Amino acid sequence: MTAVRLAIPGLRPGIDGYGHGRLPAGAHDEVPGRVDQIEYGRFRNLYVYITNRCQLRCKHCYMGDRLEVAQKMPFEQVMATLDVWRRMGSSKLTILGGEPTLHPNYVKIIRSAQAMGFEHVITTSNGLEPAIRKFRQMKPGDFSYVQISLDGGTAESHDQIRGPGTFTQALANIAELAERGFDVRIICTVNRANAGDSLRLLDIADELGVSLVKYHVFSTIGAGNDATDIAMNPLEWIAFYERLERVAEGYQTRVWYQPTYARRDRIASYAAQGYQGCIGRTLDRISVFPDGKAYVCSYLFDTDLHYANQTPNGLIEINKGPNEFDLFTRVLTQSSCDGCQVGGGCGGGCPAEELVMGSASCAADPDVVPVCRLWKADVRTLATVGG
Repeated sequence: MTAVRLAIPGLRPGIDGYGHGRLPAGAHDEVPGRVDQIEYGRFRNLYVYITNRCQLRCKHCYMGDRLEVAQKMPFEQVMATLDVWRRMGSSKLTILGGEPTLHPNYVKIIRSAQAMGFEHVITTSNGLEPAIRKFRQMKPGDFSYVQISLDGGTAESHDQIRGPGTFTQALANIAELAERGFDVRIICTVNRANAGDSLRLLDIADELGVSLVKYHVFSTIGAGNDATDIAMNPLEWIAFYERLERVAEGYQTRVWYQPTYARRDRIASYAAQGYQGCIGRTLDRISVFPDGKAYVCSYLFDTDLHYANQTPNGLIEINKGPNEFDLFTRVLTQSSCDGCQVGGGCGGGCPAEELVMGSASCAADPDVVPVCRLWKADVRTLATVGG
């Protein structure tokens, strides 16, 4: 197949083929120079998985077999990746793994991203001892915020998912980061095993000075394929976040959640907050792995329906085989669930959901429709728009 090359190293400063990207001098040095934001670019949210290595084997981890390969993205490849997607329009960067702090160049990568001009540099970590050692070398200004995973409001539920002793250790390190002035946020993946006490994280967040708690539902991809017994069905997840909305009003900490599924009459309130349907169709985000595969939708990480491949030197080659973008756009003319008789709301359904789950959210209850699982609802904002 013929590669479609979207980035051409060696362009002279200020000269490009797109009319809006500008490549500064030195952009392909070991640490690229600053790249001004692309005014009309796509891929605003860039997620770079700098290593697949992790010391944990969480029951719900969507990385799956990638953890066994433990592939690391070389520093030069990380820089080429940041450079090309920055020039494509990325402004908000999240560095992930595996456990990203296990990458030997983690600190240098974070600081290089800032120097390159990303408006937001974020990291997601398990918050254990190797992570806190790296964070102790850094200062709050190195990040927009740090996200730490806590999968339950007690050691009993969290450790059942992540391993013995991990809750106490992560909690202590969250407290240390918050005390040092870092903007710390908690991410919780909710399942049947921890749904009963996950709301206790709001008490913890208020006590420690955590700025935000984000909840999302466990997806049966990666390692989750072997833990379907703890997966929540759409109605269970809806019941959880409806309770969350009521409880969250009593806390100082901001609360986000990913609706994923919703009752049909809730779609209008999400739209009032900015929900516009499938993010996959807007090319608003891209996730790049050490092997060069780049995905628009995280729900398809188990598949080969990736959007593009990236070479070690930064060239982007569009995947000319079955491509997730084709999957997302097809529903604009033909509903993914074939013949839905209930109008409005879902925008043709979620083809990724049906590919992974084997059926649509509305199969069991026509009042339930899919909401793009990449979109986050802010509980406070929902309250002001009548959510």
